[in-house]
Amino acid sequence: MAIQFVDEDFVVVRRQAEGSASRLVTLAFGDAVEVLGQENGWTRVRVAGYFDGRRTGFIKGTPPLRDQGVLKLSMVDVQQGDGLVLETPAGKIMFIDGGDNKLFARHVAQRFRHRQSAEATPLEVDAIVVTHGDADHFDGLNEIVASETLEGEKARKRLFLHPRRVFHNGLVKGPTKSGQTTIPDDRQLGRTRKVDGWPFIVDLFDDPRETAPEKMNGPFKRWAATLNHWETRGPIALKRIAHGMSEPAVFDFLAEEGIVVELHGPFEEEVPGAGGAPQPALRFLRKPPRSAAIHLEQGDEGEGRPSASHTINGHSVAFRLTFGAVRINFTGDLNQESMARMLDRLPAGALEAEIVKVPHHGSHEFDLRALEAMKPVVAIVSSGDESAAKEYIHPRATLMAAAGHAMRGQTGLLLCTELAAFFTVRDLAYTQDALARYFRANNTKSFTGDRLAKLVTGGEAAEGFPKPFFAFERTNFGIIHVRTDGERVLVFTHSGKAGLNEAYRFTVTKANGLRTVTFAPQVTTR
Repeated sequence: MAIQFVDEDFVVVRRQAEGSASRLVTLAFGDAVEVLGQENGWTRVRVAGYFDGRRTGFIKGTPPLRDQGVLKLSMVDVQQGDGLVLETPAGKIMFIDGGDNKLFARHVAQRFRHRQSAEATPLEVDAIVVTHGDADHFDGLNEIVASETLEGEKARKRLFLHPRRVFHNGLVKGPTKSGQTTIPDDRQLGRTRKVDGWPFIVDLFDDPRETAPEKMNGPFKRWAATLNHWETRGPIALKRIAHGMSEPAVFDFLAEEGIVVELHGPFEEEVPGAGGAPQPALRFLRKPPRSAAIHLEQGDEGEGRPSASHTINGHSVAFRLTFGAVRINFTGDLNQESMARMLDRLPAGALEAEIVKVPHHGSHEFDLRALEAMKPVVAIVSSGDESAAKEYIHPRATLMAAAGHAMRGQTGLLLCTELAAFFTVRDLAYTQDALARYFRANNTKSFTGDRLAKLVTGGEAAEGFPKPFFAFERTNFGIIHVRTDGERVLVFTHSGKAGLNEAYRFTVTKANGLRTVTFAPQVTTR
């Protein structure tokens, strides 16, 4: 039988029919199923998009199904960083960034579990968009390759894939130090040309591997190795993209589904090159003043020295994706200067979108005018606690207030991966490293359960035994889902309770160039 797609907000699939209280899974709008038959008022289905694609279960009654899929966007909780998965109605896949740890790799391995064997056909990813070259946006993609060597019980975390295209902003980050000497900011991103005393970066690469290895930092060296590895499975079209490039040509693989992409950034400028011929360049952006009101600044230029970090953030690949009446803004790590530049250079209305990925994890360095021009109905923030070394107080209070202020209409949604995560209280615990050190010091690999219990409870003195700490376990990571057929939109997160989601549904209708948003009083579950 043919694959169909859930046309309800949520549908509960049970392991058995009448009398069963055991959930197999809760499916959401657009999830794929295959109807296997009817049994005593229940519909037997194969759950096509979960597990190994072979699980079957029962839905009470006759569930509403549709023949066409929907556009699916998932913002994955990667802690400090960005990692999003976009799936089109026809099943095309696009990764937008990938964090800097294993979390994104583990999510996509679970999501595409039929690609966990070297003998299987690799998962074809139609495009990977690396919005910019900060590690927290792409270093985690290298973990996908590392997963291929996992064995035993960990083999379920493998994913073998091949990206057909890789888009990025053309900048390659170099080392910040040479020995004990700090390299100046305006020399960390390749060669520059000065125009009226201000540096512009002219080292822009379609293929980052064209950069000499000594001019790459660690994450870029790992990224080059990852690209080499994936390229053994087939060609990869690598391309730097910027505002003004032909969007249909860049994203032609989406056009056949009626999906339109408009590139909003970065903005290239021409500077005199060798022999005076013009060449494309990216302006160095400035280090902004320390101010709680930076979002109220007017204009995109001012005092301040060139800043490598603000430059690579501000030149993020930014774009608006339109499907039917629904628009989604992807903003990377745009900052106040780049958002102001974008607002001043794009036509009126170009930034408006129903769903907005809030730039830079909710940093305070945003432009209020640009945020107001986006007029979001839904604003989603990727942020999370990871370690003190990566603590930037994201999202900032000023951003959260401004996002609420910028919402269209009187009902808006502001969701954050960090707030959607769920923690369970555990008990006193020990780190594996601390126990391993103690075991090594006592010339043993481990203790028996009884022996360890005595040590833990203090019933037996043990000099040097590590002290416990009170533990919490993150049992649910804060993923945010957006599903749409181009008019109907379902936005939801999960919780620590089975079958309980924070979920909202609204419709977007377009007439005479204007869009009307209507929220449903509540979502429905069958």
